[in-house]
Amino acid sequence: MSTSLSKRDVLKTLGWATVGASISARATAAERTRPWDIIVVGGGNAGLPLAIFASRRGARVLVIEAAGQVGGTLFLSTGQMSAAGTKFQKELGIEDSPQLFYDDVMRISKGTADPDVVRLAVFNSADTADWLFAHGFKPRAGQPVLGSGHDPYSQRRYFWGPEGGMSILKVLEEQLKPEIEKGNVTVLTQTSVTELIQDARTKAIKGVVVQTSDGTSHRYMGGAVALTTGGYCSNKEMFEQIEGVKNFGDTTYPYSQGVGIRLALSAGGYLRGKECHQPLFNAILADDDTPSPLLTRITSDASVRVPWEIFVNADGQRFIREDNATYDQREKALARQSLERCWVVFDSAILDASPPLIRAWSKEQFVEAFGRYPLFYKSETLEGLARAAGIDATGFAATVGQYNAGQAAGRDVLGRTHMPLPIARPPYYAVRIQGYFLLGAAGIAVNKTLQVIDQSGRAIPNLYAAGEMLGFAAFQGQSYCGGMSVTPALTFGRLLGDRLIPLRT
Repeated sequence: MSTSLSKRDVLKTLGWATVGASISARATAAERTRPWDIIVVGGGNAGLPLAIFASRRGARVLVIEAAGQVGGTLFLSTGQMSAAGTKFQKELGIEDSPQLFYDDVMRISKGTADPDVVRLAVFNSADTADWLFAHGFKPRAGQPVLGSGHDPYSQRRYFWGPEGGMSILKVLEEQLKPEIEKGNVTVLTQTSVTELIQDARTKAIKGVVVQTSDGTSHRYMGGAVALTTGGYCSNKEMFEQIEGVKNFGDTTYPYSQGVGIRLALSAGGYLRGKECHQPLFNAILADDDTPSPLLTRITSDASVRVPWEIFVNADGQRFIREDNATYDQREKALARQSLERCWVVFDSAILDASPPLIRAWSKEQFVEAFGRYPLFYKSETLEGLARAAGIDATGFAATVGQYNAGQAAGRDVLGRTHMPLPIARPPYYAVRIQGYFLLGAAGIAVNKTLQVIDQSGRAIPNLYAAGEMLGFAAFQGQSYCGGMSVTPALTFGRLLGDRLIPLRT
């Protein structure tokens, strides 16, 4: 059966990258005493383009990566991007503009995304996309698209490569390699930044303290430090502290430990956007361990598969109109449920007659799952099903009875119209759905030039941040917008390297 990569799987992949021979887990004595123009903490979506473009204007760049290889979340990411006004669109006769892109993001996010951050991202997105295309990136056939599931864009600007995030990483690696060979860029792997060196009087950042895998500490001094370490979703304690809920899923990059967040806060920065917390809806976890790997996903997009089943919460109550809810409505409704979980419920008649609930599995695989995986439940009675699944039995029986009465009368209490069958023929089935996360909502506050700022709005001298460090709320607010994670990270890295970080003369 199809499963997602676990953290162990990701760690095994970290030897794939082609620049491996050009990077090092150790620094030479000369490198440790060299004054760097820019120190980049994190070699992923934002850090790699930052190093590439800064090197091209003559900067001496040190990239420090905690993992054994550069790439970051691109190893797990689907690599979905969005850009407006690209050469790619023009060749296909698609009329689009950054202003339309901006308007779409603010519409989809219901005005909750950060206007300054969004504007900087979308008005520079075409240059990022054009650069990738010029260096060999190719999208999947039939793209760009409007998007599906979450609210679509008004123009076709949404695309990704055939190998997901690896399609992007291949371009970044090929562009980084000559900068390393020129001697402008040094990449240290298996090295963690433990502290920022900050002037006590001016608050300016002057360098970093690092620890290597053998426990040795070193100091590196630089003209600017850019934090591009990603988010905090794999740090369960930090996630719960920031977002106020437990993250039950092991679904993110293992090095998303919030290191950059901690460093920025220690220098005087602050977090914003945690009020935009929103789980994704359709995950089935492998087991009840916390955190648990993602086993698979149900098809919850009503435009792809109209639900035959009902969704209930721990009280046994329905909480959403199943046949007409958008992804965004489902996600917001799930966030209001206990432990951000629910159960999809059906009977043997629906199992026999309905299209597959899990598109990646055959009907035979789906049936086998009820004796194989712990979060799949089956019983000859509704009471037994509720007891096995951990649902309130009294509320559950009342809900199923109410749904069946509405199905017979053609009048559902929630307004549902697609009700082909009642839930009345045993055995009965339930599958537990758990809210999960790919990105953290909150992020470090920055100004229009991506400088980290304190709560008074004052920039912390020489400290910058980009990528998931800023939190998905900055780019997407309270609603997910297609491609507004990877593209802004690449774009902001490019902008910082190309012009936003001033170089010492």
